[in-house]
Amino acid sequence: MRKLTVITTLLLLPFMISSCSDNQVADIQSGTVLINASGIVEHLDGDCSAVQIRTKSLGNADFSAYTLIKIELDGMSDADLASIQIFFYENGEQRNLLELTSRDEINSTRLSEIASPSSDREIFARVTLKSSVCTGQIYYLTLRDVKITGIR
Repeated sequence: MRKLTVITTLLLLPFMISSCSDNQVADIQSGTVLINASGIVEHLDGDCSAVQIRTKSLGNADFSAYTLIKIELDGMSDADLASIQIFFYENGEQRNLLELTSRDEINSTRLSEIASPSSDREIFARVTLKSSVCTGQIYYLTLRDVKITGIR
């Protein structure tokens, strides 16, 4: 009986080792969460009489160890000219990481992989509520659950 247990263990060992190594690869590919703004980040509502713009810092992160970043967010709007930008400043100029320029782009959970800024940066979110239709309706724009992950 002991001999059978040893043989079974020897036969199963390669499968156990390979499953462990697969988990390590998955952990490396999933990345490291660098910025996590959970819940409502911004919410605007209003009619078409004025454009509303809000900019908010999401925090600082060091991107230097990562070649890619993954941006996940959830946005919803019924205004046709609403927009969401995720960006940073470099030498006084705005550099967009992600720009959603219509309600069709905004109205779903988004996942984007892009090149890393490769340095320590403060990341901002800007939401703009604007509509071309003036019916007296109140329009809205909501940005929530922004997560930025570094991928090596």
